[in-house]
Formats: sequence, structure tokens, C-alpha cells
Amino acid sequence: MIGGLSAMPFFTVPRVLGLDDQTQETFAALVKQWQEKYPRNLERMLYLDGKNKLKDLQVSIPPELVDKLDVVMGWPEKAVFEMANRIVFEGAVFPGGDGERDPFDLRRTLHENRFQLEFPQSVVSSLSFSTSFASTTRGDVSDGDPSELLMFHSALWSTGIWDRRRRRLSSGLVVNDTDANGSPTRFTLLLPAETLVCAKGPRAWVLVDRYRNTLGRVPMEALPFRPALDRPFGRSRIDRRVISLTDRALRAGARLDVHSELFSAMKLILLGVGEDAFTDQNGNKVPLWSFYMGRMGTLGKDEDGDLPKLEKITAESPEPHIAVMRQLSSEFSGHTGVPMSSLGIATDNVESADAKSMAREDIVSDAERQHTVYGFALHRLFENLVMLREGLSEPPADMLDMTMKWRRPDRPTLTALAAAGAQQVGTIPWLAETEVGLELLGLDRQAISRALSEKRRTQGRNVLEAIRAGAAQAPPTEPDEVTDEVADDVAGD
Repeated sequence: MIGGLSAMPFFTVPRVLGLDDQTQETFAALVKQWQEKYPRNLERMLYLDGKNKLKDLQVSIPPELVDKLDVVMGWPEKAVFEMANRIVFEGAVFPGGDGERDPFDLRRTLHENRFQLEFPQSVVSSLSFSTSFASTTRGDVSDGDPSELLMFHSALWSTGIWDRRRRRLSSGLVVNDTDANGSPTRFTLLLPAETLVCAKGPRAWVLVDRYRNTLGRVPMEALPFRPALDRPFGRSRIDRRVISLTDRALRAGARLDVHSELFSAMKLILLGVGEDAFTDQNGNKVPLWSFYMGRMGTLGKDEDGDLPKLEKITAESPEPHIAVMRQLSSEFSGHTGVPMSSLGIATDNVESADAKSMAREDIVSDAERQHTVYGFALHRLFENLVMLREGLSEPPADMLDMTMKWRRPDRPTLTALAAAGAQQVGTIPWLAETEVGLELLGLDRQAISRALSEKRRTQGRNVLEAIRAGAAQAPPTEPDEVTDEVADDVAGD
């Protein structure tokens, strides 16, 4: 089992007994790349979980309070999940039939691999660390695995080397296990021709398993967020600007807490009072709260006969701190596309639905783009699953026309979707009789399947009733009359 998150321990690339020199070089390059990316990915995970520490500037917060303040800022989580919730996979679609057509039995394979649960988790990992990975290998059926095993991997525990010319991974690495100190004890190395499992033995690292790869390509795909030519593994939603804004907002929240504590108790200044006013008859110091509650009315005159002068300090308004938070949330919203109202910031003018939609335009555009990016990776993964099952080295030609269906990222209301669909179906009336037309009206796959099934049952019932009605309306023919008519015809001849 992989241990908990920790700083990267001292770990040198091991020499694995059983690997040739070229494979050892590939293994070393992958391990080094994983080590280089791990600290930054770990930092992003801490910000995602709200476990990042307060970065005190040592200006306005008392040092003794820095470690006691437990201010948590959940903005990075909003940046990730606001996008992830708009990337919803609905299934693979094949031409020449309705949405239930599944010529390669992918639905069963994906169900066995818990795809509906794990793909959304992979999307969250991709948005958090800039990419995630997915591997397709043969499963150990005797150990409860499906025959074709689809596994998603976080970039915290996996990496790959990108082949720019072939525009795919040339090799991949997965950390399978670590010791109590977080140091790896087991790796899986994925190559175009084979998959290798390396483990730490009592004295040295050894090659413990070797599997032949029949796919002709690395059985691993990257799922990057916003990839570019110079950054094929994409960019993280928790980028440097998100981290900076979160740190600044955390300090603003800490200052607001300190301000509230300082001005929540009554602040008084007593002029003309000696130290003996704050000690009891035994010379012990009296706690200030006890002094406020019990001694205030017993102060006497000083040696000059003057009474002590009492002044009250008026609490300062927290508005400057709130204004800073509002400004930071505005910058965060502009950078990530998350509306300010979703960040917990109240404004004098409540955001309208149109204002929220405008704020989300960038995030909706990014989600639509990710449909293409993730869709291409899923297409290759599904090809791998079919090739593994059928023992092929090339994907079936019919899979080229397979497309991925995604839920609309703008998440329109059912009323708006139905109204827009009704206009399109009204322009082309025959669409109302098709699955596409029902999708335009806002029905999901389950509702469409039920509607079409009910329609077929109704049509079948109507045909049967029509046949029965026709049979009932036909005049009955007696057998004896038929015999007499035939006899007359014969006699006439």
C-alpha cells in the first residue's frame, strides 16, 4: 500500500537486477522525473486539502498567535471542483444505431472497472496536478481482477516520458508501494513491448515480473489539463497565482481574527493609578478580568487627592480587512472563473444569474476544450481494452467512428433546454421521432431508453389490436355454404 503524503525522502535511483542497460536508463529517467515533480505536486495537494500553513510576514500578527490561528482557505478546492463538476462523461456513442448500441461490449468492461466512479476522480487529479494517467493491462482474474484491467493513477505516484514525434507516451512509471518513510519499494514500468514490475528485496532491487505487451504501444495514456506544444502534460488549476492569492487571503483572514480578538473585550485606560491597584492584600497580581468585575468601584484617590481618570478605547472597524478579502476574491474569481458568491464573499449588490453566467464563461470554455482532450485519451484507452480482450495488435476499424458524449458544461435548466430543443425540433419535425430529438429536448439516456421502449411496446400493442379488429369485422363464412357454391360452379362447367 502507498503510504501517506510526506516530503520526498532521500532516495537514489536503484540499479534493478534483471534490467538491461537501455531499460535501466529509461527507468532512471522516469524515477528522476517523478522525484522532481513530487514536491510541487505535494504542495498542490496540501492547498487542495486546506492544509497549507500560514506564511506570516512578521508585521501585524503577534508571533505567539501564528501557530495558534487555525485559518483555512478553501479557494483552491473551489478552483478544482468548479471545473471538475462540469466535465461529466455520459458514454461512448457508435454510429448506425441508438445510444444503446455497444458492438464491443465496452459497457460491461467499464462497469467491471468501476469507470463511472474512478474517471471523475481522475479528472480531479488531472486538474490538481496538471495531468493524471490511466493504464490498461491484463488483470489477475484469480485474484478478483477483471480480465482487462483499467487503472487511473495520480501524478503524485506516476509519471511518463512524452514522445513529441509520435505524440504519445514512450514509457510510463507507477509507484505501487512505499515503506513507512515514504520511500518507494515497488514500481511498475510500462514500455511499448512489455510491462515490468520491480521490487526492493532484502539486499537489492530485482525484476519480479515481466508481461509481454501485445498492443504495440505503451499501455498508458496521459489525461492533461490545458496541454500545449511546450507543455504536453498541461497546467494545474492550482497554479502559482492561485497559490499566491490563497496565501494572501489566508493572511487577511488571520489579521481579521486577531482584530476580532483584540477588540472583543472591553478596552480601558486608567490614568493616575499605581501598581498597588492591581495587587491584592497579599501582594499577588489580580487578573485583569477579576479587576474589571470586582475592583472597579473601589479605586481611591491618589496622593494628590485626584481621582483616577478612566478612558475607553473605541474598537476599530474590521471593514479594511473585509475590503482586502473582497479584492482578493475578485482577483481569484477573474483568474479561475469561480463566481465571488461561491467563494463566500458577500457584496452589497447581489450577483444576478446573468452576472454569474458571465463569470463562468471562461470555465465553461475550458471545460468544453477538455472534452476534446480527455475524449481523445479515452478513445485510445477503450481501443486498448478491446485489443487486450481480442488479442489484437491494431484497434478494430469500426472503433474509429466512436465518439464520446459529454454533459453540457454550462448546465442549463431543464426548462431552458426543453425550450431550445422544442425550437429545433419544430424546425425539423421528424427529429421528434429520433433519439437525437429527445436529447435536444433535455432527456437523459435512461429517460430516452424508457421512452423509446415504451413507444415500441405501444406500437406493438396497436398493431395487435388492429389485427384483432380487422378479423372481427370480416363477415363469417359457413363451411356448408362454401361447399354448395363450389358444387354449383362445378355443375355449371
